[in-house]
Amino acid sequence: MSELLLEIMCEEIPARMQVKAGADLARMLGDALAKAGLTVDNVRSFTGPRRLVFVAGVPARSPDVKEERKGPRVGAPEQALAGFMRGAGLSDISQAETRSDKKGEHYVAILEKPGRDASEIIAEAVPAVMAKFPWPKSMKWGDGTFRWVRPLTSILCVLDGKVVPFEVADIDSGNITQGHRRMGRGPFSVTSFKDYRQTLEGKGHVILDACARKDIISKAAKAVCDKAGLALVEDEGLLAEVATHSKADTGKRAIL
Repeated sequence: MSELLLEIMCEEIPARMQVKAGADLARMLGDALAKAGLTVDNVRSFTGPRRLVFVAGVPARSPDVKEERKGPRVGAPEQALAGFMRGAGLSDISQAETRSDKKGEHYVAILEKPGRDASEIIAEAVPAVMAKFPWPKSMKWGDGTFRWVRPLTSILCVLDGKVVPFEVADIDSGNITQGHRRMGRGPFSVTSFKDYRQTLEGKGHVILDACARKDIISKAAKAVCDKAGLALVEDEGLLAEVATHSKADTGKRAIL
């Protein structure tokens, strides 16, 4: 399986929209690729204040497809034969096979569709998914008509280390990501999810996983309370919300 890594960056995404957006991206892009013949494996999504991330295993190509299309009976009127040939892409009825069943002989067209490279399918699927993405609220910017939750800033899309080229809202896909605005802005070029994550969490000072961000915040809050002789009143809802928009845990590590 080849590795697909997609990162969509924009201005700050409202906290209440992030979790659902990550799930929507995983579902919609996974479904779009599967419909085109690329069965995805090990799908993961990550969200943060400025990014949606999708990573999955995909085949290098979609499979070749062989389809049989049943046509009219042998000796059918010319109009019926012409419609069958037109629909099956045949230039002459001799290109069809004849089969027999209990109703007699009929024509059958054998349609063979060769598989397509995964990069070609992905380049079509990602813009299509983004165009119909179900944000509760979205906006346009500049002179364009494309809508997103906030203005797009970059799109990273690599398949086995190679850029999958496409364009959305005048932004070309590439292999560049950004880190924390002040502590590790970048830009950084990446070739794989492992490289991407290590770069963000190292040079970029960005914690990609929301659960890890929650854990950092929780431990830091407990440490502060313990030092001050206070008891921490835990609030899971508040913790989850803070993890979607906090910029640092103790001022030393960014958790975007």
